[in-house]
Amino acid sequence: MSIYSRFLVAVASLAALSSAAMTAAPTTSAPDTFLGDAYPLETCSVSGEKLGADAVTTVLSGMKDKNLDGTQIKFCCTKCEASFKADPAKYIEKMDAEIIKAASAYPLKNCLVMKDEVIDDSAKTVVYQNRVYKLCCKKCVARFTKDPAKYAKEYDAEIIKEQKPGYKLTTCPISGKPLGEGAVDVVVSGRLVRTCCPGCVGPVKADPKAAIAKVDAAK
Repeated sequence: MSIYSRFLVAVASLAALSSAAMTAAPTTSAPDTFLGDAYPLETCSVSGEKLGADAVTTVLSGMKDKNLDGTQIKFCCTKCEASFKADPAKYIEKMDAEIIKAASAYPLKNCLVMKDEVIDDSAKTVVYQNRVYKLCCKKCVARFTKDPAKYAKEYDAEIIKEQKPGYKLTTCPISGKPLGEGAVDVVVSGRLVRTCCPGCVGPVKADPKAAIAKVDAAK
């Protein structure tokens, strides 16, 4: 085979590889890049089956409902993942209801929107990025859903403000290193967890129960 023929074969092979890469299915987002809280349920949001070690973890992006972007969800299989992404409205209401049922006591006393209003038994509940938020009325729910990221940040700020004065753990729950001036405040599952650096934030978000257990042990 001549050098020119070999060159043509090489070019054709590269073109085929490039084409295959372009048509390959998109990869699943890294499970530690999510916003809000980790998926809190032990069952698939589509099939209802208990999640196993082979559960598919994804972070939603490019969704028609932009409020879903950044949410981590776990599925029992790739078929359920595809079904959810194709028609999230079919599953989201049931999933949110299960998240509300599984949630611990709400950590704030006042509405995030109308801050003078105290949260009581008549409060309205909304789920955003796997977190449960309680608001005083339907009008506040409407305002929240227009800019949930804004109120999510305010939620974090309120949690940190209330819980930081009584925070007793002096070391990072991930690395075990002492908390210094560069300590990072993380809010997970309605609780404040402090880490030694930004690199330890991901592990805290991935396994909040373990981190919170260490915080509670320090009390």
